[in-house]
Amino acid sequence: MFYSVELQMAGVILLTAMAVGGISLWLKRRKLEKETSESVEEDISENL
Repeated sequence: MFYSVELQMAGVILLTAMAVGGISLWLKRRKLEKETSESVEEDISENL
């Protein structure tokens, strides 16, 4: 075994935290892009 059990558990915890953080940031960005595209479409329809 290359690493001790404590280091492996710390790695698992950090990997999980980074994955959760990345997914939450991706969801926030996706929501923001959706709202932005909807507001742009509303602006275009109002100008017609």
